Amino acid sequence: MFDLSGVNTRPPTTVKKRERLLYAVGTAVADGARCGIFVATFLAARPAKSDVGTCQAAELFAADNTDPLFEMQANVAIALSGAAVTGSTPLDGVYWSQALQRSTYERSREFHLCGAAGSPHTAAEALRRQFDQEAVLIFDYLPQHAPAQDAILIAVPDVDSARFGDALVADAAARNRIRGGSVTMPDHTLLLVAGNDDRDVARGLVTEAGGNWDAATFAYGKREFVE
Repeated sequence: MFDLSGVNTRPPTTVKKRERLLYAVGTAVADGARCGIFVATFLAARPAKSDVGTCQAAELFAADNTDPLFEMQANVAIALSGAAVTGSTPLDGVYWSQALQRSTYERSREFHLCGAAGSPHTAAEALRRQFDQEAVLIFDYLPQHAPAQDAILIAVPDVDSARFGDALVADAAARNRIRGGSVTMPDHTLLLVAGNDDRDVARGLVTEAGGNWDAATFAYGKREFVE
């Protein structure tokens, strides 16, 4: 969803455009065992002025499979989908699985994206398939009263992830409508993406998790669970 300089809850005002994506694959020998080393190098430059207006700023939330190469591989998949990763934030995620009908606690990551309209959805679909995830959440930033605006990104400081998980499990409305949330590491900021009509549900969930609703900040956009 604290220090907003560490979490991207507003669209970026500057954009970087990927010019080239180079891949190098090598091998190394350590302790008599061979291991693969994958290196991806992104060479970027400031875009022309005409490119800035085409950028769709978005957030993408995905489970981190704990592979040390996950972030790099995800960055490559996102870039190939037509979006640029302008940064990312590690998270402790709590997600209510509709398929399993239980909560899951997992290390997650919020990717801050910028790309052409539709590219965040394409990137989310690519990550969902590549890493076999039940769902990937995207949030496209929009003006508050835009016709397609249907959700809010809520950031609440000083929330414990375990207490948030307990509050989510105990709240059927929050489980079914909001479906989860994430707490940033290490500053413990709760991030929730809720529908416009679910503000009261989000408020109750934040309160039960020990958060201060009056300290929350909000951004507006469009939400999609890519499943």
